[in-house]
Amino acid sequence: MPFRSLVVLLFAMVFVCSLEAQDAAPSQWFWGTKLEVRANYRWSAEESHPAPFPNPPPSPENFVLTTVDPGSHVELNVADVQLDFGYGDLFAARAKVHGQALHRRNPTSDDRQIDADELWVRIGRHPEFLERPPGTSFFAQAGKFPKMERQPVRLLESYGLAATAFNRFEDLQVLVGGTVGRNFYWRLQAANGNPLFMRDPNALAGDNGTDERIARQTPDFGGGFPILYDAETEDLFFDTSNVEYGEALGYRWQNADESIGFDVIAFHYQRDLADTVDLTGTAYGGDLDLLVILPAEVGGVGQGQLPISGRNKEEYGARVFAEAGNATLIAQYTDQEIAGLERSGWEVEAGYRIPLNLWFIESIQPAIRASGLDNQFGPPPQILFPAPSVWWDWRKYDAGVRVGMTHGLDVTLEYTHHEIESPRELHEREALVTVRWRM
Repeated sequence: MPFRSLVVLLFAMVFVCSLEAQDAAPSQWFWGTKLEVRANYRWSAEESHPAPFPNPPPSPENFVLTTVDPGSHVELNVADVQLDFGYGDLFAARAKVHGQALHRRNPTSDDRQIDADELWVRIGRHPEFLERPPGTSFFAQAGKFPKMERQPVRLLESYGLAATAFNRFEDLQVLVGGTVGRNFYWRLQAANGNPLFMRDPNALAGDNGTDERIARQTPDFGGGFPILYDAETEDLFFDTSNVEYGEALGYRWQNADESIGFDVIAFHYQRDLADTVDLTGTAYGGDLDLLVILPAEVGGVGQGQLPISGRNKEEYGARVFAEAGNATLIAQYTDQEIAGLERSGWEVEAGYRIPLNLWFIESIQPAIRASGLDNQFGPPPQILFPAPSVWWDWRKYDAGVRVGMTHGLDVTLEYTHHEIESPRELHEREALVTVRWRM
């Protein structure tokens, strides 16, 4: 059966099941809009590290890894507009579009300045966060939206290493799932798969493979100290050439007064890497093309190839989300294989919201995060690659506080420190002050 026909059949089945599972209370049409604007003060420590990868001729120098944009900067981070529409628990749709989005431009700063973060339709009831439906439920959702294990609540504006590497960005997918009773739930997914690329784990992705860097012009941004990561998909139509299949089982629980609860999900994804994926803003291709940087892409000199085998991309993992009163805990772990290259990532994030109601200040929420990335691979000495940082082991520590205010305003102050197992000692640090307004 063709893929599109299968999708239509699944939606029809879930639609019929949802009609039977509707509550006795009558459903109603709803719609809503949200506007969110974020601006930042950012300070990034200046660091550099040589990379044994030759520049195009006539330059006798090699590539150098440098901080993406060192020093102090004030910048418009992002402006989001979100539109929601639906009919009770039977049907829902969302369109979420961002503009500017300096911190979301991936894989480089030359990425689109206006893009759709989410664009999806859903049939059936899909409980959010710790919500438990009255009984067994079903849903089917299609479009562009977050991965099923992504953390449901953000305590800081920055991202940990595991979130950056594995599930920060949305994917184009069809997701079918439901609950068995009130607590157990399941998910089945077919998706395009986020293309593999590399980016700096701090606020800005960095510029790798841009026209300015390849032509040895002075770029606005450096390449950073990249890690391999699943970049944002640029498709708005399903592609059946390298379908990613995923499945998950989960369990959520809350006590009677909903003061304590947790949600745990275990997941698995698998797909074949494509030969190449065209990405806006870089001459390097995604997926296998990234792991074998071809000579033509660097001016005809040098070749970088990681010790890969096959094209299998597969990952297993779990995520825990828990709340107890005003305290929140989020933990995740992922083990991944990329064409024979094995690595794992983890992170733990915790925060506590303190209500204040002091003039215009409504709350203060301190939060801390520790995350790590362990790579079980490294190229032989004779192999050249433009970013040796992709095989360094990494630890990232974040601490901050979010100050909630009236009229939809909040301010988040945070500081990041990295511990990197690199040949030369690096002191990667970054501070962010984010002003966010929601309406």
